[in-house]
Amino acid sequence: TGAAERCVLTFLFLVACESSKIPAESAHYTVTAAADPEEGTYSDTFEYYLSFDASSALIYIGEDAFARGTVSGCDVTYQSVVVGQDTDGGSVKWQLNGQASIESADGDPCVDGDDDWAGTEWFEIVASEDEAIPVGQTYDLVTNGSFVGFTE
Repeated sequence: TGAAERCVLTFLFLVACESSKIPAESAHYTVTAAADPEEGTYSDTFEYYLSFDASSALIYIGEDAFARGTVSGCDVTYQSVVVGQDTDGGSVKWQLNGQASIESADGDPCVDGDDDWAGTEWFEIVASEDEAIPVGQTYDLVTNGSFVGFTE
């Protein structure tokens, strides 16, 4: 398993331990995150829910809150908390950052092509005792998805 895959799996395990209810009227997207072919073969699909409050957004994967962000027009930027994990080479801490253009609820065209969500996510190593995973290293993912509807 590559470093990006270990980070994603650890992150999903950690958010699964902390549940919160998705607010009504949250926008639901099915989003696929895939690694750049030069960085690996990771690909996975997630259910993202965005709850908006003016220019702020709380983003959920499934039922679990995982990032906070800001919204400006069709664009959302977001960031998770710093997550720590142990590797064979020592302790590593990383943080997920992301940005995406999303189709608005009123139907304004914001994303080219058939997707309703188009963006990138990256895991940045913010502290590391593992020589194979240096501080500042990033693992990039491309995200694309479709709008499913609003929660009730």
